Amino acid sequence: MKRSAMIVLVALALVLGACAEEEVLVNPPSGTSLPGTRWVATGFTVDGAGGLLPAGIHLTLDFNDAGGVGGTAGCNSYFGTVTFAAGGIAITGIGSTEMACDPEVMDREARFLAALGRVTAFTLEGDHLTLTTSDGAVSVDLVPFVPEADRPLAGTTWHLTTLLDGDAASSTVAGTEPTLVVDDLAGRIGGSAGCNQFGGPADFGEGTVEIGDLVATEMACDPAVMDQETFVFEVLGAAATWEIEGTRLRITAPDGRALEFTAE
Repeated sequence: MKRSAMIVLVALALVLGACAEEEVLVNPPSGTSLPGTRWVATGFTVDGAGGLLPAGIHLTLDFNDAGGVGGTAGCNSYFGTVTFAAGGIAITGIGSTEMACDPEVMDREARFLAALGRVTAFTLEGDHLTLTTSDGAVSVDLVPFVPEADRPLAGTTWHLTTLLDGDAASSTVAGTEPTLVVDDLAGRIGGSAGCNQFGGPADFGEGTVEIGDLVATEMACDPAVMDQETFVFEVLGAAATWEIEGTRLRITAPDGRALEFTAE
């Protein structure tokens, strides 16, 4: 059965100024069911720019039961507050972590968060949620988030996508394809660091890992590729923890540096 609701903006300042006349609601008006749901953006436009998102881009929007919103914006996690009043909705107080990613990722993230901060209405029809402004200048299209089953650590080819160093995150050097394969949980790992092939002993426990001395080939590549390779080997050599969420694997060293992989 389809359910739909259209909510038009009532500015928060006006609502607070007229609180004696209009009740500010923590939960959506009757007939909607957003609290406790999680959504994935399929595309968004801001002032005519944007559209469908490329495959593999995951921008999410979570509504909690306490009047909050949050999710991932491409590089950083974000948070905010959703307020409903007399047929209006506002997402306010948007903040985020402060990691730095590639410029195009940061640009898309800024536009996505700006779009969320401007939306004034939503339409919920079945499994399609649309956030809009009354003039149509902003539109965010979302579908329900469907978690993927965790991929097995061993036997999966993991492709390195992100190098994390404190608050900074960077993608792999263009043209390189660093990989990691865990032969078994208490045996060996191998793969490519982007220039050279490597292998060595590794012992994976319940969320913990200890990687022994790695042996690698000795090819020389461009300086940026060699810098990336050095970072990969340093993190693997110091790795202490690992975690898998769906198709994503993160291996983290005690100093906070980490490698993020996606399953093939």
